[in-house]
Amino acid sequence: MIRSILGRLNGSKEKGGIAILTALGFLLFSIPLITGSLKLAQNTSIDARVKTDIVHRHYCGLAVQEYLSYLLLDNTRWTTWLTNNVDPSDPSGTTSTETVNPCGEDITVTVTQQPTLPSGSTNDPIGNPLFTIPPISSYSNRDFQTFKTVSDSNPTGGDSVTYTLTITNRSDSATTLNEIEETLPAEFSYDCTGPADQLTLPGTAAQDILPDNAPCPVGSNIQWDMPPGTTIQSGETVTLTFTAETSVIDGTYCNEIQVTPGGNKTRSGQTAIVQIGPDPGLCPGEAVLVTKTVDSASLVSTDTNTNPYTYTFGIDYTITVDNIGADDLTISGIIDLLPVGFSYVSMNLAGGITGAPSQLHQVAQVDRQRVTWALNPDVPLTSGTSKTLKFTTTASVTQGNYWSDVLVDFGGGSFAEDRYTWPTALVSVKDVYDVTAVDADGNALVIALQVWIGDQNGVINTWNLP
Repeated sequence: MIRSILGRLNGSKEKGGIAILTALGFLLFSIPLITGSLKLAQNTSIDARVKTDIVHRHYCGLAVQEYLSYLLLDNTRWTTWLTNNVDPSDPSGTTSTETVNPCGEDITVTVTQQPTLPSGSTNDPIGNPLFTIPPISSYSNRDFQTFKTVSDSNPTGGDSVTYTLTITNRSDSATTLNEIEETLPAEFSYDCTGPADQLTLPGTAAQDILPDNAPCPVGSNIQWDMPPGTTIQSGETVTLTFTAETSVIDGTYCNEIQVTPGGNKTRSGQTAIVQIGPDPGLCPGEAVLVTKTVDSASLVSTDTNTNPYTYTFGIDYTITVDNIGADDLTISGIIDLLPVGFSYVSMNLAGGITGAPSQLHQVAQVDRQRVTWALNPDVPLTSGTSKTLKFTTTASVTQGNYWSDVLVDFGGGSFAEDRYTWPTALVSVKDVYDVTAVDADGNALVIALQVWIGDQNGVINTWNLP
């Protein structure tokens, strides 16, 4: 009996010891686990808070971007904002600052104009941007610019192609368009079984139009009389589409259009060349392409005392005359009407035509310098070759778009009119502003941007959310 009782007591002691050991073990291993879980929870909370702050900061940055986009839609609005928010700590007026609340907290936007700027050139996209023809005798009666494209420049012989004729009023006033005249290659013919010709006038849907001598005009010369009272406002564009059957004979087929009023002065040049067969060739007869391009534009200095800033550039140009026709030609003269604020400096002897200008004349009506090269003797331009004329100018200008106008005169009675480029060789000068936006404490950057201001409005060129 006594032994039995002792045994039970000893068993109880063993079980108690095991329980104590189990409790100690639990404490030994669970405390670090609990501590680690608490730290993980704390870190997760901090991480979530940091991510929330980043998301909110990015939200604020995008809100500032939208605010700037609104200001930049109108140059007057942008200029007014700059004037009304001049930073008192910058007496030069270069910096403007404003505190706004676009995202539930105050954000300070700081805009600083830079003394350096981007510059560049681009081909003249028809209809955009708008420009007007200068009112001087060399360019008179050229209210309408014509352009022509073809749906397939290398079709199978005998197939039909669609031509699109584009006419834009480049004058500064409304002008009545009376007639569009097409000159097809002799081996081509109007497609009498094709879809109806389509005329699209500004602000209206496309409408069917019949050519003269409808329904099937014969020969290479095709005319369309415009609806009575077709008046085209400055900068507006008319398009006309029609189909023609191509020749089955391999070769290069060139054609052009003109309109009334203007006639020969509005001829498009060979802008819709069709090649039948695998071998490219030249246009029959007389055909040239005159282009002017900007080779380089380097900023010399910036006058920050003017509003807007005045920039001085050195700008190099090249005029190229390509003989894309089968006939030899001669060049007897070149006239370049430089943009406002530009002046001739010197010739670049790397060009094929190296003689100095025979005249420099400031045209009072448009305040632009006209540079004339009267070539004596005429410069030969054999079939399939080109000639270049390179020269340097200086320009002191504010932000804006600056165009040139080039006329080339050919000897021997070639062409009814001098070849005219229409305004070309665009130099686009833009004011540049660096923009920063910081939070209410001035510690966190929510966005950094660079803004370019052109002649009509501005754009956000680059932006970065930190």
